[in-house]
Amino acid sequence: FLICLTIFDIKHVEATELKEDKLIESIAKDYTSKFCNSVAFGLSKESAMNFAFKENILRFKNKKYFDILNKDLIANKIAISVVEDCGYLVNLKGQQSISDFENDYLSMNK
Repeated sequence: FLICLTIFDIKHVEATELKEDKLIESIAKDYTSKFCNSVAFGLSKESAMNFAFKENILRFKNKKYFDILNKDLIANKIAISVVEDCGYLVNLKGQQSISDFENDYLSMNK
């Protein structure tokens, strides 16, 4: 009986983690798209960050697990994605830019 419960709980936890990972990836992809488009249209880095952040919250706030997601992990995924996809538009490149963007995102999130 204990073995069955343990296996069930592990599968449930793994499924929850998988859903959370997919949601984090989706959030990062959506934020990056909005940020990159905003910068391409001429917004400053800060304005693009604010716009993408607000739009991202509106889109995902009703998703299951959104409120309990690890904000640091989201910030890291977003920072990596932005620097890789369109960082050159606002002079972001390398690990230091990823760390800086991540910190900026987290401070905006508070």
